[in-house]
Amino acid sequence: MSILSLVLLSTVAHPPSAVPRPKPVALVGKVRAASGGAAGRARVLLVTKNAEEFELHTAVPADHQELERLAGVSVKIQGVKGDPRLPRGRHVLVEDYGIVDVGNGVVPQLGVIAALEIKGTSRLIFVGEDGQAALLPKGWATKMQRHVGAKLWMVAKTKNGVLKPKRFAILRAAAR
Repeated sequence: MSILSLVLLSTVAHPPSAVPRPKPVALVGKVRAASGGAAGRARVLLVTKNAEEFELHTAVPADHQELERLAGVSVKIQGVKGDPRLPRGRHVLVEDYGIVDVGNGVVPQLGVIAALEIKGTSRLIFVGEDGQAALLPKGWATKMQRHVGAKLWMVAKTKNGVLKPKRFAILRAAAR
């Protein structure tokens, strides 16, 4: 029997399965980090209300770390399932996300920490994704100066024109 005959016989006996086409997906669930990811990194999982589990992937390692820092937070993911760069099954390439709950139904603001100088004194501001900026308390300048440029989520109230943070988490460290 020739090699060609063996290949044809194998193909007839075990036809190749069709590769699924990539399709856009929107998923809502809680982010969970688990061990066992590639290159010693954590696997980032999204667990839906129906207890479906999807492994989240990103095109850039810094984005993966950002997703990992969302562990315990409920998010809405926009992405692609069936991307040929990913394993088949419940794997999603994340293109964007939004936080829907950081606990007790609270939706935070996403933004970055920036610095400015007012009358010779360095002050930090929080610049939301909507472009709105608000002063942070004076004490933040000394504690958080090294985080200027960092992306974070924040739950805060405004009092006398100054943002009073209640809770926050840094999602992406400032570029150095």
